[in-house]
Amino acid sequence: MKKIMMIGGDNTSDRFGSALARTVLEKCPQAKLFGVGGPLMNDAGVRLLYDISEQVSLGIFQSVKGSLVVKRMMKRIAEAMDQEEPSLVMQIGLPVFGYHLLEIARDKEIPVLYYYTPLSRGLGNVRASHFPTVVNKVAGVSRFEVAQCVEAGIDCEFVGHPLMDLTDFSITPAEARARLGIKSEQTRIIAVMPGAREVEVKNALPSVLKALDAVIEHHDDVQIIVSAAPTIRSVFMDEILKKSARTVRVERDTYLVLRSADVAITSIGTGSLEASLLGVPSVAVYRVPCTTYLADKLLDRKPNVTITNNVLRKSVIPEFIQGDFVHAKIAEAIERLLYDEQAKEAMLEEFAHLPGELGEPGSVDRAADLVVEMAECGGDDETTSS
Repeated sequence: MKKIMMIGGDNTSDRFGSALARTVLEKCPQAKLFGVGGPLMNDAGVRLLYDISEQVSLGIFQSVKGSLVVKRMMKRIAEAMDQEEPSLVMQIGLPVFGYHLLEIARDKEIPVLYYYTPLSRGLGNVRASHFPTVVNKVAGVSRFEVAQCVEAGIDCEFVGHPLMDLTDFSITPAEARARLGIKSEQTRIIAVMPGAREVEVKNALPSVLKALDAVIEHHDDVQIIVSAAPTIRSVFMDEILKKSARTVRVERDTYLVLRSADVAITSIGTGSLEASLLGVPSVAVYRVPCTTYLADKLLDRKPNVTITNNVLRKSVIPEFIQGDFVHAKIAEAIERLLYDEQAKEAMLEEFAHLPGELGEPGSVDRAADLVVEMAECGGDDETTSS
């Protein structure tokens, strides 16, 4: 019986990890998956040592108390490596624990596979660190990430981006608007996707709404719909919106909101890429306290940090990051995408290149094949299906 430790923590790693876990268990039913993640990974068959998704969302790990919690967690997870003796340790998404757990795994001679690395996000300081020494292999989700890995001397196999499998392309804009009760074809919808962590939403959404005030003052055909991620509590969202000068609609179905939208304001992560794949012109915003993991990396960033821009290797989506988060500039960019057809079409033409950069559908299956191979799952006493 093979055991595989999976380590994730944020909403994206939970989502991608759950899809991967289900596929791995289909290919190797006798495998035992355990580790760190969120409710989606738990539902997919991963026995959680810790569910840290809520703590990550609230930004607890950035506090002094949080650092002590992290140390205790790391000690417990390291002990679990000894007790469980996994055949593979798999890191998914941003390294909430830094690279310490990966270092421990390598010291114990446990192979380490990384899926959706910081390199895929274009974050700085990765190549300059000892990152290449703590992973055996990377499951590359984009050709941009593969190029980064090659440059850093990391063994990388291109499997493609999980969003090529997980994004719901089935809903048409007309269907989305009908289901949301938007009757006028002349109504221009601005979708706001402020992030999957409350610390992100708290620092970005109020300012985004102020920026949109300037748009609405000059245009009476605009409606704002905020897409609240499942990790964001309703009471938290209500506290922010009651301070807004305007009535703002909130929905939980991301795809309905995006498919109904003429333009989107997103965070810099997965939501940005999903909007791009669905053909929604967008701008990206991000502002959090400088003590957070992402902010530390962004302050030493390359020209682009939004995933879509990194994948396309050019500045396609306007970015308003940290000190560049200026109301007037955001409003100007949104108005341009709403009312300048040439600007909108130019962005959509760039988005058309995304599938070539992210790979064909079947990416989760290819990643699962790599997990099964590295964990040596299958053989005389185990069943592996194709």
